[in-house]
Amino acid sequence: MTKLAYNINQQFYGNLHYLWCTPYFESDYSAPTFAVPPSSSPLEIYNRLKREVESGDGHDSLIKVKRLGARRGADAMEKRGKITAAQAKEIRTICKLADREQFKPLMCIIPRLEAIPYSQTVDVKSKAHPLSQEYVVADLPHTAFDVIRIG
Repeated sequence: MTKLAYNINQQFYGNLHYLWCTPYFESDYSAPTFAVPPSSSPLEIYNRLKREVESGDGHDSLIKVKRLGARRGADAMEKRGKITAAQAKEIRTICKLADREQFKPLMCIIPRLEAIPYSQTVDVKSKAHPLSQEYVVADLPHTAFDVIRIG
């Protein structure tokens, strides 16, 4: 998760968070069973986003994806009636104006038992690889997970 997404969730969504998750921290292609590809690996995503934030490269793609994702989240929350049209507009403006520092990555550590009531399996067509284990955890309260920064 980015600092921006975390703060939007805290300020506008009542401390409830939407997270795309996997039980595997990193990709391990030497393992006998398929875990998760790099594009869905929490460690790979964290490191890539950290590099993009620090590089100053205006053509960075992951920051653009995260910016768009936060705007789409606002649209979805408005459609669900969780926020008003004015709040959705404010979030879209925040996303547009946010500097790259707001896209610094945060790692969410969610105990499995805390996640189960909020989790949904991702449809195989939406996964980064058909054999990867990926889940969506929606409306997860902040009290159900820890946030850390690596390095």
